[in-house]
Amino acid sequence: MRLKKWFGAATATVLALSLMLAGCGGKAGTGGNEGNAPTNTESTTSAPKETVTLKAYFPGDKPAGFDDVLQAVNDKLKADNVGAALNINFLPWSDYGNAVSVKMSAGEDFDMYLDAPWLSMNQMIASNSLLELDAMVAERPELKASIPDEMWNYNKFDGKIMGIPLGTTQGPVYGLLIRKDLREKYGLPELKTLEDLEKFLYMVKENEKDVRPFVINGIKADKLPFILSKSANLALDEVLEIGVSMFAYSTKDKKVVGQWASPMIADGYERVTKYYKDGIISKNIAQEQNAETLFKQGKYAATYYAADGVEGLKYSDMLKDGSDKLEVFVPNGDKAKPFTAFQQWNFLCIPASSKHSDLALDVVNWLSIKENHDLMEYGIQGKDWEPVGDTSYKVLSNYSFPGFVLTWRPTLNRTPDTMMPDDKKWFDFSADPANFTLSPTAGFSFNAEKVKTEYAKITPLHDSFFLPLSQGVLSAEEGKATLEEKMASLGGQKVIDEIQAQIDAVTSGK
Repeated sequence: MRLKKWFGAATATVLALSLMLAGCGGKAGTGGNEGNAPTNTESTTSAPKETVTLKAYFPGDKPAGFDDVLQAVNDKLKADNVGAALNINFLPWSDYGNAVSVKMSAGEDFDMYLDAPWLSMNQMIASNSLLELDAMVAERPELKASIPDEMWNYNKFDGKIMGIPLGTTQGPVYGLLIRKDLREKYGLPELKTLEDLEKFLYMVKENEKDVRPFVINGIKADKLPFILSKSANLALDEVLEIGVSMFAYSTKDKKVVGQWASPMIADGYERVTKYYKDGIISKNIAQEQNAETLFKQGKYAATYYAADGVEGLKYSDMLKDGSDKLEVFVPNGDKAKPFTAFQQWNFLCIPASSKHSDLALDVVNWLSIKENHDLMEYGIQGKDWEPVGDTSYKVLSNYSFPGFVLTWRPTLNRTPDTMMPDDKKWFDFSADPANFTLSPTAGFSFNAEKVKTEYAKITPLHDSFFLPLSQGVLSAEEGKATLEEKMASLGGQKVIDEIQAQIDAVTSGK
C-alpha cells in the first residue's frame, strides 16, 4: 500500500495521489521518545555491545500507547544485543517537510527519517544529503528478503538505493464498495461488468427513496475515469499513471500525454459526465468530504474502493452486526492484470551526516524479522493485539503505528481479523507482484527541478480544471478543451517535454 499526498489534498490516493505527509528527544514539543535507553548486561552468546541511541524523525502524532511499545522495543533490542536504542520523534504533518529540511541543512545529528519524492527526497539526493544504501542492504538478508525484488529494483534513484522503499502493495487496483443487500433486494446477480454496475446504480436511483447511488470525496475523483473505463485494471496499450499528477504515458506511441487526452479512458470521462448529469454522482461532489460517514450512515449504495489495505477497513464497523451486506466490485476483476511500475511513495532515509548509519541499518534489518516487526507495528502482544494465524491479528487496544514511516514490509504484513473477505482477497492480490504487468516506465520518478517554474504554474490546474473534469462537474468535451488551452498558455508543454526526456532516459536501456 502506498501513502501518497493527494494534490489539492494525494490519497490518493495517489499521492494525492497529492501529494501529503525537533528538538531533543523526549521533549513534549517534539513527541520524542527513547523509552529509557537500556544499559548493557552480560550476554550468553556474545559480549554485550555498547548501546547507542539512534534518533529518528517521522510525521504525524505520537500513537496512543507508544511509550510502552517503544520501551518494549528497546528492551528487546537490548536482549538481542543489537547495540541500539530508538529515540523516535513525531513532528506535525503541517511542518514536517520544512522542519526536516532545516535540520538537514543545519547538520543536526540524527539517523533516520521519512522522505519521499513528493517531499524533499530529490533535492536531498541532489545535495548529497542522503546515504547510498546498496552495499548495506546487500549485507542484511532479513531486510532484503522482506521486500520483493521488484520493489528494490524499481525504486532506485539514478540506479542507487537512496531509501528503504516502504509499502505493502505492488500496484493500483481500483473499484467500488457496494451494498450487497440492495443488489440482492432487486434480484441482481453479482456485479461483473460496468454494465452490471450501471444497472445497479440506476436501479437504486429509481427505486430507493432514502438511498442515493454513489458517493466519493471530491479530492479522490481523479480516480473515477480509471474505475469507470472499459480498460480498468487491465494492461492494454497505455500506461495511465506515471506518478505525475494529470499525465500519462502511451505505450503505443511512447509519448507523454495528459490523462484527459488518453484514448484508453476516454469512455471513463464520458461515463462520469453522464453520471453527474443523471444524478448518479452527487451534485455536491466538488465539495464532498464526508463520503465515508455518509456511506456508513446508509445514505448511499456505493462508494470508492482501492485494494490498499486501508480503504476497505474504514467500513468494517458496518459488519459488526454479523451481516454480509457489503461487497467489493473490481471492474474486469476476473482478468485483472494492471500495469505497475512497483513505485512506492515513502522511503526510510539515512542522512549522510549520520554517525551511526550501519547501526541504523542493523535496526532496520532487525525490524524485518517477524516478531520484531510485529512488536513495533502492532504493539505488545496480549495487550495491544493477539495473532490470528500467521497473517492476521485481533486488535485489543487503540495502539496504531504508522507503518508507512518505518515498518511496512509486504512479506510480513498482517491484516485485521475484521477485514471483510472481499477486501482481504483484493489486498492479498495487490500484495503479490505476480498479479501485475511491468510498466515500461518502471524505474521512472519525475524530478521537476529543471522545470520547477512551469510546473508550479500548471499544478493549480489539477484542482481548478482536472478535478472538476474527473468529477463530471465539467463535461468531458468542455474540460478536455479547457485543459489543453490552459496547459499551453502556462508552459505545460515544457513540463511534458521534461517528463518525456526523463522517461526516455529510463526506457532507452530496456
